[in-house]
Amino acid sequence: MESNRERLSLLVLPDPVTKPETLSGAVFLYFEEPLWFSIPPVVLTQDSYQLLTLIEQRKPDWGPAFWGLFNLWRQQHDGSRKTIDTIAPLKEKYKTLYLSYACGLDALESSNTLITSAGFSLDSVIDIIDPFHASGEIIRHIMLETFLELGGEIEALYKYCANLFRVEPIPHLLAKGYFLRVQILAKMRQGPVLLTNERLCQFLDNLPVETEAQAREDIDIDVIAWELFRQILSPRLDPLNAERAKFIAELLKSRKEEIERLRLRCQELANQVRQPKTLQDLPKRIDWLVRTHVEKEIAELLQLNKKALEAFLTSVFSDDKTWFAILAFISGVATGHTYVTTGGAIAALSSIGAKAFKAAADRRQKLKQNDYALVYTISRRSS
Repeated sequence: MESNRERLSLLVLPDPVTKPETLSGAVFLYFEEPLWFSIPPVVLTQDSYQLLTLIEQRKPDWGPAFWGLFNLWRQQHDGSRKTIDTIAPLKEKYKTLYLSYACGLDALESSNTLITSAGFSLDSVIDIIDPFHASGEIIRHIMLETFLELGGEIEALYKYCANLFRVEPIPHLLAKGYFLRVQILAKMRQGPVLLTNERLCQFLDNLPVETEAQAREDIDIDVIAWELFRQILSPRLDPLNAERAKFIAELLKSRKEEIERLRLRCQELANQVRQPKTLQDLPKRIDWLVRTHVEKEIAELLQLNKKALEAFLTSVFSDDKTWFAILAFISGVATGHTYVTTGGAIAALSSIGAKAFKAAADRRQKLKQNDYALVYTISRRSS
């Protein structure tokens, strides 16, 4: 698996990391390449903040809607700063980056086109997006790009907001805003992606894309191995907080060989479960394989005695719903569906415009795609 160690930095997308529990602590142990977190949307046009004064003075009926989004955006930045402070012991394992991408009127329309290309409406896609993160995108749209498009005229910006909030329902605005960031997944696809919103797979898999690339077995195994590695260590490392960040930093400093052995064991384990006969057989099989083939590595890494190890393994396999979700994912990867369709759609976003997606969807055709991005997820929800 040397090819995995040589890959580019792991990009954490599309959402900015605004709370430590967004991340699984295991991500800092499994991946040797640095993680790249994006910061929340930034408004660099200081003059556009004059809009706030006008809203405070005039108190328009759309003011509460604007302030609701604005306050959520500020909370994003507060959460981002607090998260960086919380995981400070792990500062050698990650970097932050500012993402530059279109957020004007044309970009919002492209979001709408992209959403409908996958067979969703602005109403139905609400269950997939994260409204908290979408709020910052709308603030950036208003106070940065639209401000510039209007020549820096505050009165014109005020009138724009009045029209925007009166004709566009807030949920629809949030949906369009969130997909501004979804579109940048493609621009960052030169590295593997750690997907922060697993629900996006529902959307990406519905895009009119047919991926012709054949799944490479080493990548296939690595995606499964990550899921197993994360779930095995999750009871000790998650949810991530300051104490656990310090513990993970200590492991990275003093337990490098043990981490590598556990990683390799999980890859061996992934190879054994990647082609299950039936999904129902997997839970008992993985339980048995972990207890008979991986428990030594777990005990060495976490420094557990026999009694503590048994209690730990019991906690690992106590959540049947979570394991069923992971096993369903493994089954999807084993058939070449899950990461190829999702990764193919992400790759297609960079080479095929939103209008091309819409045209293909209207013709009920699928666009051929030879390339695909390698996609991991931070967590696997049971619901």
